[in-house]
Amino acid sequence: MEQAYQNVIPAYPRFPLAHFPSPLHRAERMEAALRDAGCDRVPRIYLKRDDLLSLAMGGSEIRNLEFQIGEALAQGATDVVTTGRQQSNHCRLTAAACAKAGIRAHLVLAGMPPERFTGNLLLARLLGARIYFSGSDDSASGQAWIDNIAPAFSMLEGCVGYVIPEGGSDARGAVGHALGALELLQQCDAIGVRPTAIVLATSTGGTQAGMLAGLRKAGRDVRVVGFAVAKPAEELAADVRRLVDEVAAELGGPAVDAASVVVDGGEPGDGYGAGTAEAGAAIELLARSEGVLADPVHTGKGLAGLVSLIRDGSFTRDDAVLFIHTGGAITLFA
Repeated sequence: MEQAYQNVIPAYPRFPLAHFPSPLHRAERMEAALRDAGCDRVPRIYLKRDDLLSLAMGGSEIRNLEFQIGEALAQGATDVVTTGRQQSNHCRLTAAACAKAGIRAHLVLAGMPPERFTGNLLLARLLGARIYFSGSDDSASGQAWIDNIAPAFSMLEGCVGYVIPEGGSDARGAVGHALGALELLQQCDAIGVRPTAIVLATSTGGTQAGMLAGLRKAGRDVRVVGFAVAKPAEELAADVRRLVDEVAAELGGPAVDAASVVVDGGEPGDGYGAGTAEAGAAIELLARSEGVLADPVHTGKGLAGLVSLIRDGSFTRDDAVLFIHTGGAITLFA
């Protein structure tokens, strides 16, 4: 499948981290459960299973890390530093990617050290990451730490540092999600599905921006709806618009109209990391109808957003909606 992309995505440094493509399958029992619950206009629902990508229990962040770790190695990096929440999927996968590449991972995490390491935090330590705590619950505090830590690498003999932003959301990383969009289109073409919309949870904007840029590069005007889980929708939409412009420039593709950046703010509840009743119900629906697990922080809220669109009659029975399962079910155990 990679062969089909060679004339679409420029040849950037890339470090292989997983086997592609991730599976795409129809969620027919979920559709039936929604109809049984009184939804009259249930579309065909397809799950894009980036949670099954083959590195450290999976997740869509693997796509951006292939290009970011590739760039780090091309620059001769010995150490990679990034930041996130204590249960960050991105940080867990950065630790795994660095272990596979043979370079050191440094994670600056929000808050104070917990009494007990669980979930992603436990796995990040198991994967050998050096872990620091910013002392503040404000995720921006991690970036302040990075600003102090990163220059120190250049002062240590034999050390070269490389910084990956929170969530892995920069233009180079989003190229991986543009590639993921092309992968998804090819899978849809193979089974005769023309997608009406793509739905996902969005927190730092890289996945949504990369997908939009990839779709437009392929000449496909598929609607992408992101449900904000980490920031107010207006702020996050601005981040996505900035990133999508940068990625489109990286790819040499057409500009993406600002109106194509759709970020829905209806699902965050009390903020990032706080579960909601709607997310809990959507997680239960997916688990009991399809045997697929989602997390309450990220994917579960995106799934709740999809359910809300279906209940509001936003689709027809002839539509095909693709839900991007970005991973993160490990936080169920946190």
